[in-house]
Amino acid sequence: MNKNIDLLRLKQNSIKLLTAISVFTITVMFTPNFDISSFPLLIVASLFIISADYLMSVISGIHDMPVGRGIIGFTSATVFIYMAQFFIAGYSISLSSTFIAALIYAFISYLIPNKV
Repeated sequence: MNKNIDLLRLKQNSIKLLTAISVFTITVMFTPNFDISSFPLLIVASLFIISADYLMSVISGIHDMPVGRGIIGFTSATVFIYMAQFFIAGYSISLSSTFIAALIYAFISYLIPNKV
């Protein structure tokens, strides 16, 4: 049974990684003041946000409910999308662009199934 939960988490995080890459690609194209200098940096930023979101879900436990996934997803994504610019050279984002990207990310996170 524990193996099923681990497999589900792996699937969820894979979907979230693809979602984060897609969201950032679209957001970079259509949002002013959001710049990533290369595609590899986009992947690094996505991994940073997915890892931070996973840690937040493990710590809070709220992430197991659909509403919690949306709320925690939005809150953590907002913080971590903005903070990523301080750790990743070639990545910059304005605060307003952070909210747009986080809103999209949280909505997709809400839609990802949480049960086997």
